[in-house]
Amino acid sequence: MKIGILSDSHDHQKNTLTAIDLFNQHNVDYVLHAGDIVSPFTARTFHQLEHAKFIAVFGNNEGEKLMLQSVINGFGGEIHDYTYKGEIAGRSIHMCHVHHDVEEIVNSQMYDLVIYGHTHHQDIRRDSNTLVINPGETTDWITGTAHIVILDLDDMSPQSIQIN
Repeated sequence: MKIGILSDSHDHQKNTLTAIDLFNQHNVDYVLHAGDIVSPFTARTFHQLEHAKFIAVFGNNEGEKLMLQSVINGFGGEIHDYTYKGEIAGRSIHMCHVHHDVEEIVNSQMYDLVIYGHTHHQDIRRDSNTLVINPGETTDWITGTAHIVILDLDDMSPQSIQIN
């Protein structure tokens, strides 16, 4: 099973649509967004995911939280306050936006996968039995490059894809 991972799209329509196209091409089963979608018109683009369930967390720049939630719920997705804790294909997942407690969460070794965003800088690493992924920014306004990650949950192998 494959999941797509992105963060910090910040209303960058072109890159968000490119990410969605890539997720569709890779036939991902889930798309996990680690926050800072920003506005409902960007959230609405995720209805174009052909086969994937969309799960997101609020970031620190979301303006219209009620509208974001309404739009995302309207196409069958989910958006969570600050943290998503769940299981996909037998893998325990913790996703948040800000990085403040990430090391403590990773050190707990309670999760197979820890996803975060906020920094706009990519961080893909293993810490014992936990895979840590910050996909970097989907916008390219801070670092100059935009990335998404495709993760194969069967063998926990991540693939970073530059999208700009």
